[in-house]
Amino acid sequence: MHKSHGSFELVVSPLLFALVGYGLDRWIGTTPWLTVVFAVVGLGGAVAKIYYTYDLEMQAHDAEGPWAKRS
Repeated sequence: MHKSHGSFELVVSPLLFALVGYGLDRWIGTTPWLTVVFAVVGLGGAVAKIYYTYDLEMQAHDAEGPWAKRS
């Protein structure tokens, strides 16, 4: 499951944020604005986390490869 967690994050994060936004919308009476904003923020956060995790893994992979510069 280690490599497949990104797909769950792309679905669950925006969904949870949208549910919080929906609850706030119903409480404040601004439907659907906070739902949309929170869903977009949740999606952006999930994408950023996946990107930076991938970038960190690739840097570690490059550092360990036979092509890496040795000092």
